[in-house]
Amino acid sequence: MKTYLPQIERRILVRPNQTFGILNYDMDNAYPQRMLELVAASPTAKDCWNKRAKFIAGNGFEEPCLGKQIINQKGLTLAKLLKAVATDKALFTGFGIHVNYNANFKITAVNYVKFEDIRMGDTDCPDTADKYALYSDWGRKTWKNIMRSKITFLDKYNPDENVIKQQVLAAGGWDKYKGQLYFFNPEVDDYPLIEADSVWEDFETEAGIKVFNNREVTTGFLPSTMLFMQSRREEADNSRPDEDQYTYSNSPSQLEKDLGSFQGAKSAQKIIVIEYEDETSKPEFQPYSIQNNDKLFETTEKSVEARIIKGFSIPKELINSEGTSGLSNGGEKREAIREFNDNTAPDRLELSEAIEEIFSHYYLNINPANNWSIIPVPANAADDLTGIKAGASINQLLLADMPAENKIATLVYVYGFKTSEAEAMCLQA
Repeated sequence: MKTYLPQIERRILVRPNQTFGILNYDMDNAYPQRMLELVAASPTAKDCWNKRAKFIAGNGFEEPCLGKQIINQKGLTLAKLLKAVATDKALFTGFGIHVNYNANFKITAVNYVKFEDIRMGDTDCPDTADKYALYSDWGRKTWKNIMRSKITFLDKYNPDENVIKQQVLAAGGWDKYKGQLYFFNPEVDDYPLIEADSVWEDFETEAGIKVFNNREVTTGFLPSTMLFMQSRREEADNSRPDEDQYTYSNSPSQLEKDLGSFQGAKSAQKIIVIEYEDETSKPEFQPYSIQNNDKLFETTEKSVEARIIKGFSIPKELINSEGTSGLSNGGEKREAIREFNDNTAPDRLELSEAIEEIFSHYYLNINPANNWSIIPVPANAADDLTGIKAGASINQLLLADMPAENKIATLVYVYGFKTSEAEAMCLQA
């Protein structure tokens, strides 16, 4: 039995692009670029991305001083490489690392490549199969058209000496050889979706709410109003020297300029003076009612935020920190950190395995201990923030004008202190 779901469509469409010899990343070949713009416009999505990247990168490598190792001539350190690829993996679930070899078939330089710049070569094209195309403007932000001469094709990562020899010969020698690209892709032969692709529409919704709120502020929260006035006459100062070419184009009248200057939050509640000759020419301002969207937007904003957090699989305690306070919250945060560490453990393992694979062919042994493990974010990171928040409240309580037994009870039942500790604190105060 076949099942047909007419309302569900593929999130991205991968099609060969014969012009550039690549596989398009969605119909416009700009899926990663579009997602980056949507995430940048959504505060919650941006926060979730940063949190996920932080937990994937953790506290760096377990091996001391390993992160300080410089891995190319540009001064890139291993710690910076880890942070960069963790950031890409947190959103795109994949990452790219460029490597180059010397004549001894050892890796001499390692470079970070932005994931959004990578496109897979067309498998049906002999010249670009098993290659990756790098270009910095697939979304056509800088240039209107993609310049094929600026697309760089790199061979797929394979440290086998015979494979490298063939690639060097095909390139025309070591001086023309551009190296290989280690492309981590969970979809193997397809392009991956971003981590929270199922809720990317909510990124756009939150961005729209932000724009709506901004317009409300910049217009001074004024009600919508219609102005009724007599038809404008062509005045001497309102004519244009090229009016024969622009018959229906007029410059703003003084009244229109005055009304425009009274828009905005800084101009609200000001007085405007309008002169008229007789009652028939008196302008009439007539407000018209519109639906009050404040409550609707407030509800929508909360539901959108919750879905975005869920889409990134982040415990809400790590995002909605403003809604929690006090020492009693420290346990919740610690548990949330442990939970998220468990969720991102496979990501850290994949990063450490990829870095180990690459540097096992490095021309220097920068890690004699061969320990490439990444330290998870420590659970006690929650204690610092909650302690700072609770400290001010406890000081206010100790200085308050109330019986000592009330202070002790609050310290015990609200902040979790032992009775002896609470009593000592009240005596010192």
